[in-house]
Amino acid sequence: MKLRTIVILMAGISIASTIVDVTAQGYPGGVGGGRRGPPRGDADKSRETQRQPGAGAGDPFAALERELPSLKVDLLMREDQLDDWRAFERDVRDMAELERARRRHLMALRDGGDKPPTALTVIASLTEDARLRAEAAGDLKRHAESLYGRLDETQRHTFDRRTVQSQTDPLGAR
Repeated sequence: MKLRTIVILMAGISIASTIVDVTAQGYPGGVGGGRRGPPRGDADKSRETQRQPGAGAGDPFAALERELPSLKVDLLMREDQLDDWRAFERDVRDMAELERARRRHLMALRDGGDKPPTALTVIASLTEDARLRAEAAGDLKRHAESLYGRLDETQRHTFDRRTVQSQTDPLGAR
């Protein structure tokens, strides 16, 4: 049950970070509506200094991805747990990479290119990104549950604590 709560928490954080990312970029419906908004500069710097720990993480799966090497060591994985660990690790990395790809797609919109994309192209791209993330999230959940079932109580405690910590105080977020 704890794992399901953690996975739901991570999915919620991911959705929230997507919404914050889109509104921060000045997309319609965001702060200031459209591309109008306060000029960049000192206001952005002061906002960054006011952030709470973990607020700058951006992507919860990237934060968890950064924890994977030390988490594996701290869990003292046994031989019979390694296949489940590898599947979980691969899924976390896939989720983080999908978020990086989504951000690259959004940044490409700013560059424009020879011909600006149509609304349908943008929506199709965002929809495909979301579909891929949903499929990958299902795989992650399934593999996380399998791994969790193989962990002993001490390992579960460490896994729980470090997963939550990756979201509240992520490495490299500052």
